[in-house]
Amino acid sequence: MAESPFLWQRRPAAATLIGAALVILGFLLTSIDWRFLALAALGTFGPGILREWGWVKDKDEFQMRAVHRAGYHAYLAGGLTAFVLVGMIRSAGEAVEHAGELVTVVLAVLWFTWLLSSLYSYWGPRRTVSRILLIFGSVWLLFNVIGNIEHGGVALVMQSLLAVPFFLLAWVALRWPRVAGVFLLLVAAFFFYFFGLYEVFGSDPMAKGRILVIVLFLGPLATSGVMLLGADSESG
Repeated sequence: MAESPFLWQRRPAAATLIGAALVILGFLLTSIDWRFLALAALGTFGPGILREWGWVKDKDEFQMRAVHRAGYHAYLAGGLTAFVLVGMIRSAGEAVEHAGELVTVVLAVLWFTWLLSSLYSYWGPRRTVSRILLIFGSVWLLFNVIGNIEHGGVALVMQSLLAVPFFLLAWVALRWPRVAGVFLLLVAAFFFYFFGLYEVFGSDPMAKGRILVIVLFLGPLATSGVMLLGADSESG
């Protein structure tokens, strides 16, 4: 299978890099004041708005087509999620109490769907999933190092070793994508039951942030598994 023309454009555009910096800065500053989240919104949507207005022209026709396709995917996923959540919350009588989390979940679905779809067009399935797993492993490693740095010793080493499967799967995804895809779906299913996330179908679906955990943690893993199942040894 021939590689997509996007796969030759490895370096992100300047507007994309600036937008990513604003997103990171915005989320970091929310520890001071949640109004700084506006910076993350500017970084997320600003580059696209400027491109649509014609003020920034850093993508060719093929790249813009991929971006628009990713936007449509985000619209479908976000709209479906919104309808399902509104129905679940209103039937449970918790619409007002969980309004903030409801909006957060929809935004997370929109953003991650757009991001994954864009990366898929940019790198192809194998490289996209490999990089996602490297990010997962790095974040998990950093989280456990920070959390156990005071204790040190065995606890630090054992907790840090939990990042190894992510790095291993990142390597496997590049060579045997379908094998990695099956493992990722199994891992997502395991965590779904291990963390009791199936209780999201209970009387209080928004309790304990279960839906947000599914979107931010299990969503990328399960989606990555599906991507790899549809990949072959020659695709990106």
